[in-house]
Amino acid sequence: MNRSRDGFTLVELLVVMVLVTMLSAVVGRVMINGLRVSQAQMVQAGLQSNVRVGGLVVPLELREIGYDSNITTNAVTSDIEVMGNDHLQFRAMRGFGLTCGTPLLTELRIRKPAMSYRPPRLNDGFLFFVENDPNTGLDDQWIPLAVTAIDYNSLCGADSAIALTMDIPQVAPMVNLALSQIFLGGPVRFFERMRFGAFVDADGLTYLGARSVSLGEGNYRAVAGPIDPANGLRFRYFNRAGAVLDPATANPVTARLVELTLQGLTAQPISLAGSSQRATNRMTVEARVALRNTLRH
Repeated sequence: MNRSRDGFTLVELLVVMVLVTMLSAVVGRVMINGLRVSQAQMVQAGLQSNVRVGGLVVPLELREIGYDSNITTNAVTSDIEVMGNDHLQFRAMRGFGLTCGTPLLTELRIRKPAMSYRPPRLNDGFLFFVENDPNTGLDDQWIPLAVTAIDYNSLCGADSAIALTMDIPQVAPMVNLALSQIFLGGPVRFFERMRFGAFVDADGLTYLGARSVSLGEGNYRAVAGPIDPANGLRFRYFNRAGAVLDPATANPVTARLVELTLQGLTAQPISLAGSSQRATNRMTVEARVALRNTLRH
């Protein structure tokens, strides 16, 4: 007499358990590899984003820097203050305004709003454009102003203005300011002294950093990174003939072009293939910026 079978035999259960275990192992490995790839892609995306930001921020800051020369006296001034292979200090332009009202040797007023992303500050530096011989533009120049006070609520007639109070006499490397050299509508530029350089954070990672010399900042703030601790940040400087300058000996006024090389690292070792073999990935960006007025010489 045949009996119907209820349930599974022990052998069948063992076979099912073995199959389930093998399938779980395969699925688990696929999931682990997928997580590794996803994590690696996120870290790689972070590297690309950070390095590209650094490759944009520094050139944007440098695009307004330049040098000025007086053809009659051969005097030259530069917005670059300190050059180094891994650091650069310069006058970062923050905006400009146009003079209005009645100028004095002790006060200039610029019409509001100033063309900038922020108002001028007392710890900024100021440059004023002056005329010498009105029949030629070769001897026009920017001279520094010793601003001692700023009134943000001044007026030019019925128009709002910013008043800059200055010490006299205005002694500059190229000229002493005279009322005959001031014309209404002339530009006044204001700048912040900035410094780019590499620094190491508390975790031992190296970053491209920036700090405001004008504000007295002693520590860098991270701009991009991590970067290679040995060659992550490099500046090169070229003169008017295209020759590379030695920043240890060259005068900043001889620089006409600045080259930036930024080599970023992933924040942790990764493997885009999803294997267990991990390594630090790298990405390099380069940019060159010609100083303002370069094409004149």
